[in-house]
Amino acid sequence: MGNTNEKTISCYAHTRSQAHRQRHDFSQFSLINLVNNWSGRSYVSGASQQSAYSASRPWSRISRRGWRESTLSNPYHVAKATWPVPYIEALFLPEFKIKGPITETDFQILSPVSCGAFGEVFKVVKIDTGTVYAMKVLSKSKVIGESAIQQVKDEARIQSTCGHNPFIVNCPFYWQSRKQLYIVSDFVSGGELLDLCRTIGAFPEPLVQIYIAELALALDFLHNAGVIYRDLKLENILLDSDGHCQLIDFGLSKWLRYGDRTTTICGTLQYIAPEVLSREPYGHAVDWWSLGILGCCMLCGEVSCTI
Repeated sequence: MGNTNEKTISCYAHTRSQAHRQRHDFSQFSLINLVNNWSGRSYVSGASQQSAYSASRPWSRISRRGWRESTLSNPYHVAKATWPVPYIEALFLPEFKIKGPITETDFQILSPVSCGAFGEVFKVVKIDTGTVYAMKVLSKSKVIGESAIQQVKDEARIQSTCGHNPFIVNCPFYWQSRKQLYIVSDFVSGGELLDLCRTIGAFPEPLVQIYIAELALALDFLHNAGVIYRDLKLENILLDSDGHCQLIDFGLSKWLRYGDRTTTICGTLQYIAPEVLSREPYGHAVDWWSLGILGCCMLCGEVSCTI
């Protein structure tokens, strides 16, 4: 009985002490509210202060440059992106970087070269080195409108990957801005093979043999790298200062493992292989058909030779 009474008295004392502390805290809280109301400020507890700060500033304290380096360069860090990437820029990632070390401000336009379906090609000079390049400027709206996003990505990746071949034009830089894509290639000064064919007509047979051999080496290199070219024609062959062939324009090229097949109908009508037009699955052999047509054009002096 004595122990029970002692426990009851102890619990009663603890309850009174707790109630007294609550009344004291409540009075202190009310006093603080009163003072803060007089001073024109509202009282915020430690816990609510953190949530209020998060609501007013949802992004962490990080610079845009630091965010770009930590997320775009590492695909595993995209989930923690602080600054959201606009949709029209995210469509072309990760192939086309956003404002990387090289931008359009590093080049000066010298003259226009040609005009294509998605944009124009300019002769430009890199300001710091004085090196002359060919810059292809593509409109994002046109690329998206034609559903050619993957096509443009493959073009840049293939040309930059295979550009070290002596018979393929190299692509050292490519990036994107808010509205445009930029693909910078080495400038080839000799002009198109088409212009030479129009000027001199039929080529001597030894010259045709040299050109066919150089193009065959380029195609074989692409096929071994898992690329099908699909647009071999006189317009897509440039001549360097020594008169050697340089393969350009990989807009219709595609990554395709050697031995695999595809079914896309594309190319230039005069050079397309029959299996492409018949909608049959075809492989890398269609490039050899186009090379044969090209040889006939040079031997006959016809710029649009057909069989």
